[in-house]
Amino acid sequence: MKYKIAAIIMSVLLIQSITFGAYSVLAEEVSNAPDETKQLVQKGLTIFEIDKEVARLNEQDAKIVEEIKQNERDIDKQNKEVENTRQHAGKVLRAYYTGDRDSIWMLMFSVTSFADALKMFEYLQMIINNDHRALANFTVSFEKLKALRGELETARIELQKTKDNYLLQRDRLVKLQEELDKQLAVSAQAAAIQEQIKSLNNEWKEQGVPLFREYLNNLSAAFKELPQHVTEGSNKYLDLSNFKNPVITITDTDFNTYIHSKNELLQNLNFEFADDNIMAKGRKGEVSIELQGTFVLKENPDMNEVQFIVKQLEFNGFQLPDTTIDDFMKEFRLGFVPRKIVNYLDVVSVETKKGVAIVKLKLNL
Repeated sequence: MKYKIAAIIMSVLLIQSITFGAYSVLAEEVSNAPDETKQLVQKGLTIFEIDKEVARLNEQDAKIVEEIKQNERDIDKQNKEVENTRQHAGKVLRAYYTGDRDSIWMLMFSVTSFADALKMFEYLQMIINNDHRALANFTVSFEKLKALRGELETARIELQKTKDNYLLQRDRLVKLQEELDKQLAVSAQAAAIQEQIKSLNNEWKEQGVPLFREYLNNLSAAFKELPQHVTEGSNKYLDLSNFKNPVITITDTDFNTYIHSKNELLQNLNFEFADDNIMAKGRKGEVSIELQGTFVLKENPDMNEVQFIVKQLEFNGFQLPDTTIDDFMKEFRLGFVPRKIVNYLDVVSVETKKGVAIVKLKLNL
């Protein structure tokens, strides 16, 4: 009897453990499902954007090839021009070298009147001007040929870079597509996920891209005018205690107040400064955006520039690939040049800390 009771108790415990274990696994699968779905949809958006970049690079490749062909035609034409001007210039130089021009100058001694002397001088001056023109034409045509050859070499280098980038992005695209296809093949929700991918790509194309363009265009204008804002009026942002090395200090709160005053759309965008990092979040209707980046100093021969380098972009919680960021950054310049506003001040360093951005300047008199 005792053994029967013990056997019953053990059976109940075993059933409970199996049931609980199965429930735990099921619960884990359910809880992980949204994350896995988001990862697949994210991959679909990345593929969509890289596919656009591959198409763009393909078009750029064809354009550069055509430019090279045109450049080669221009070089052939210029070679003929150089040969013509070289022959003319050669005749002129030979005439001076062999003394032919000396005999012309001797005619000056054969004139019998002042009027004849003036006419002879005008004739000689015309010859000299024509000689100078021939030599100058050769120089100009040869320099133009050199410039065309330089353009051809630059175009060929650019073409190779484009081809290399095209192959890189195409391989990246193929691998991502293979990964997505394999993951969808074993997913019970494949059809629903594909629909979500299609929906997100359409939303990005129709809503996200125009909105990001609008935000970045307005931000570009606001950044450009920032030096004027921080240097005019009171010295709220400008520390002149060290006259030769002024310092601009602006909090993220003040920066947000500034950009909000520049444009209605930017009123929905808020920046947060941290140690070597800047984050901005915005929303318009059902669309949310987020960007992260940092200020960097770009040193130039004439004047230095503070640039905002974007490292991450998000659309409705989905990250955009580096190709999309690069595309936007080529189109929109985010940064400012203090010297364009105050020509005797140049920037020497920039950094962000928690809640504040610090721009150090130097006085150039």
